[in-house]
Amino acid sequence: MFGLKKPQPLTKEQSRKAVPVKNESVEETRTATGEVVLYLPRKEAWWIKVLSKVLYIPKGRKVALDELGTTVWDWLDGQMNVEQVIKKFAEKYRLSKREAELSVVAYLRTLAKRSLIGIAVFDAPAPDGKAGGRKHGNKKNKKKKR
Repeated sequence: MFGLKKPQPLTKEQSRKAVPVKNESVEETRTATGEVVLYLPRKEAWWIKVLSKVLYIPKGRKVALDELGTTVWDWLDGQMNVEQVIKKFAEKYRLSKREAELSVVAYLRTLAKRSLIGIAVFDAPAPDGKAGGRKHGNKKNKKKKR
């Protein structure tokens, strides 16, 4: 629709090389036990302001992380890729690489769906030497002949 193509899903290798990055608008606090509580303020759209006059709409949402979640959250420094996080998680909690991969990937997906993190994907250069990378953005609409 509208001449835009959906981006192709990432390959397993691309997703492992991707770098999880914390959302800059997320505020984090620590509890007395050292666990992290995240607060994500809601976006201020005009229709939300109108609706909030009639209904109660929270200013944002809080997410409390447990010990494992806090550990992974602390590792998300924008430098480590997913594969490195998986390896570190497996070593720290003495899990097999497969168990750690399943846990970490599911957790990162949950954080991404809740807009707490973003995933930066960096592609390797193409075989012809040109810069690689996934193509995003608008394409010119071509008029269809009728």
